[in-house]
Amino acid sequence: MVPEIYIGETWYSLEEIFSSYKDESCGAVDIFLGIPRSAPEDGEVLELHYEAYESMAEKVIKEIINEAKNKFGIKHAVVHHRTGVVPLLVPSFLVAVWAGHRQEAFAACRYIVDEVKARAPIWKKEIFKDKTESWK
Repeated sequence: MVPEIYIGETWYSLEEIFSSYKDESCGAVDIFLGIPRSAPEDGEVLELHYEAYESMAEKVIKEIINEAKNKFGIKHAVVHHRTGVVPLLVPSFLVAVWAGHRQEAFAACRYIVDEVKARAPIWKKEIFKDKTESWK
């Protein structure tokens, strides 16, 4: 069973996520994947190390999902975030939103992504190719 909110080292496949909720009134599922990248403007990142205050992050994310349901009328949302070491190009953050129409799904997905990034106690340490580090 795929949890609605998950913070940890396990990763569920997109098929598992997509199959985790069925509602005939939903004509849209919007999925966001955050993937660590390396770019000159970011300082040539090698990998990311994530830490979280898991119980508090889960509580905050549940609040955010409920806000999105009330604000956008979505039916369901799933939010997963990895902890531990995440190499480049490996998904670290997933938001999936089910809604009646694409407009609500897009808006709610963006809202959830932005609010989780702003409010959930999840931190990342960037490890750069020159072996320096920076917490964000």
